[in-house]
Amino acid sequence: MSAVNIPGINADAGLDLYDGEMDIYMAILQSFAENTPEAIDKLRNVTMDNLHAYEISVHGLKSVSANIGALAFSAKAKLLELMAKEGDLTGVLAKNDEFIREAQTLVDNITAWLKTADAGSQDE
Repeated sequence: MSAVNIPGINADAGLDLYDGEMDIYMAILQSFAENTPEAIDKLRNVTMDNLHAYEISVHGLKSVSANIGALAFSAKAKLLELMAKEGDLTGVLAKNDEFIREAQTLVDNITAWLKTADAGSQDE
């Protein structure tokens, strides 16, 4: 069992991808927290004209969230990616705001945990 306790993330699943290397996993978490806000911005104001760009952004979030163990979030991204690919703007719009909120919450949870983990390592 890992020492990583971040709501919305199965850290053991994420760590398994990196052979249990905590330093690598923490770097991936840091990268997710730093880069996801820009991706979130790309998801706002989706229209039929930018649906393909939306699909690409959601695909990226799907992949990276699976790599950190955010499996439920990744599954939601996969659904949105499929809807966008099919041109289902109505379906995307129905789920997009909630998806953006969940992405931001995930970023906030990771950021808070990383601060705690960093403070703990400085105490050692």
